[in-house]
Amino acid sequence: MGLSVDTLDFRLLEIEFELSDINYYLDLLEQQIKNLQAFKRLSKEKEIKKLGYDYDHPALQMAEHQFEYEIEFLIPRLFRSPFILTLYSVYESAVIEIARHIKRQKRIDIDINDLKGDFLNRAKKYFKDVIHFPLCSINETWTRITMLSEIRNAIAHANGRIEMLNKGTKQKISNWEKQKIGISSLEGFIFIEEYFLGDTLSLLSSSINDLIKRYKEWDDSLPSS
Repeated sequence: MGLSVDTLDFRLLEIEFELSDINYYLDLLEQQIKNLQAFKRLSKEKEIKKLGYDYDHPALQMAEHQFEYEIEFLIPRLFRSPFILTLYSVYESAVIEIARHIKRQKRIDIDINDLKGDFLNRAKKYFKDVIHFPLCSINETWTRITMLSEIRNAIAHANGRIEMLNKGTKQKISNWEKQKIGISSLEGFIFIEEYFLGDTLSLLSSSINDLIKRYKEWDDSLPSS
């Protein structure tokens, strides 16, 4: 039996595509990090052989720290930081789009951007007090979303440099580091581990998919105009 266009649900399809594709993005990203690290290590070995140095040569000892800095710190940081920005953007745009669908259907004049404060505070207040629709009821997920927002801002506005962050953010980074969840302060920067990205993506995807599901159920329950 062929697939009928009439059976497809096009509502919020763009958001669902983004959630699906961003999972592939993370997989490709981490594979590229591993590939580049392996390539750099191979290049190092070839260069050592070309120069004819012993591994305990003073020149190699001096360069070892810089090499490890690039391989183990710089490459993962530079690759993962943009993913943080993208992931947060996907969440924010999804929440705004769903909020505006509900706003139009309920014929509410106030927009989510009419409220004051940072985005997450506006979103929470807007869903609760204006459109009266649950945004996120799982504390663990909301905690991770607020954490993502804080890290996103630190990367977007300070390139993740610890010394450029305000006192409150520095303290949060320190607290998260103690929790062993994949966030640390390394070489003066916020450093994100692979498993933090995976865990955060999973939580956000579940939250957005739940919001989409509840929106569609609510939309289906409305009387036909």
